[in-house]
Amino acid sequence: MFHQLTLENIMSDKIFAAGSCRCGAVTVTVRDKPKRMVQCHCTDCQKVTGTGHAANAFFAESDVEISGETSSYSVTADSGNTVTRHFCPICGNRMFHHNTGRPGIVTLPAGCFENSDWFAPQIVVYTRNRPDWDLTTNEVPNFEEMPPPA
Repeated sequence: MFHQLTLENIMSDKIFAAGSCRCGAVTVTVRDKPKRMVQCHCTDCQKVTGTGHAANAFFAESDVEISGETSSYSVTADSGNTVTRHFCPICGNRMFHHNTGRPGIVTLPAGCFENSDWFAPQIVVYTRNRPDWDLTTNEVPNFEEMPPPA
């Protein structure tokens, strides 16, 4: 599923981005840029983040290395797909999730990275649920729901 993080991999592969949970028990290393970057206003993302939207980056699973134990929680999305979110069992930090409708893709929150200056949303979804106080960009396509996969 994920590459095993080893000193050999770190020294031989280019790292696009690296991050961790708040306590450092779970780390993530990504070898290539994201396939897509999204700001999502669905009610699940609002509850998971505790704010008006999630800033998510979608990566090829083969480019992501996770180190450390995680706990998980699964829900059924409005699409009928199962979304399994993984979080640090020590500090509770959300680390990544899988969606059965996107095989081979792992979704990571931009905020888990040490530096997320590379994050630039390409679309904003579920704007029908966007709170008036949560301002996200109108410079990219905005959708009231989730559009079909690109």
